[in-house]
Amino acid sequence: MSAWLLLVHGDDDAAEQTEIVPANSPDEAAIDRARVESASVGLFGAHLAVLRQPLRAAGRSTAASEKLIALVTTLPDGAALALAEMRPSREVGRPPALLARLEEAVTGRGGSVEKRDAPRRNELQAWIRGHAATNGIALEPRAAGLLAERIGGAMWESDIERGEQTRVADGELRKLATYAGERPITAADVEALVADTRPASLFAISNAIDRRDGAAAAAALDRALAAGLPVLRIMGALQGRVADLIVARDLLARGATPQELARRVGRGNVRTAERVAEAAGRYSGAELEAMLRGLFEADLAIKENRMAEEPAVSAWLGEFLLGTRRAGGGTRS
Repeated sequence: MSAWLLLVHGDDDAAEQTEIVPANSPDEAAIDRARVESASVGLFGAHLAVLRQPLRAAGRSTAASEKLIALVTTLPDGAALALAEMRPSREVGRPPALLARLEEAVTGRGGSVEKRDAPRRNELQAWIRGHAATNGIALEPRAAGLLAERIGGAMWESDIERGEQTRVADGELRKLATYAGERPITAADVEALVADTRPASLFAISNAIDRRDGAAAAAALDRALAAGLPVLRIMGALQGRVADLIVARDLLARGATPQELARRVGRGNVRTAERVAEAAGRYSGAELEAMLRGLFEADLAIKENRMAEEPAVSAWLGEFLLGTRRAGGGTRS
């Protein structure tokens, strides 16, 4: 007789619900409960124990991490255990070392590992078409494209959490199928029934600035304005971001350590600082200084009633991200 063992990890939130949830990190008690539950045998056979977020249960504790690995390697014959690790979309590409150890332990014990990642940028439309076909839902191609667009399928990974998207898409498809009845779902159906849920956030704007993606910045700005975000708040966020990019360039030029970068522009987070430093490298120092000066000038024009708020921020975006002119003659230095 052997144990039944499964590890599922990724960011697709359409996975099955689980039973044991760590209350803290680390939470060795959750690991202990999983051990007891998985080894329990009832009238109808083994009792399946599901430990949700095993890496959270282990936390940064070496003892808890070793206990988690031992939970798998010493699982008794006849036991049934599933481990379900949901991770934020931004972290899916950077699996922690403990996850690799856990995968190795599961496969070494004869178990299975399933990686369930949600569709990435521009992959949601294909997922929607396939999901609709699997469930016998007739869907016109334009309808699939519009549905994916409205729930954020074209958003960048840093602007949206992918894990909920397949669940949302499934729910919208079922609603549209009920409305359409026997006929295929059309783009007009999607227009009528599906709200645009793409995030109208300051992060979406600043992330587009980081990528030097003028079109994405303009689209994010339009959504933010339509959602009623105050223009002066948007401009304040832009000023802060451009200032961070200037500081990051200066720190990199003088050979600052990752710790200093994290302290000055990463709010104490090394990974955030790395992203800011990478973004700073997409602009010249002269460009960034001109962008910051342009924001101050737009702010002054608004406060002196020389320009309305929305045209002022839109003009700044058009000049410095959508325009072809580059400050300092276009040479990055």
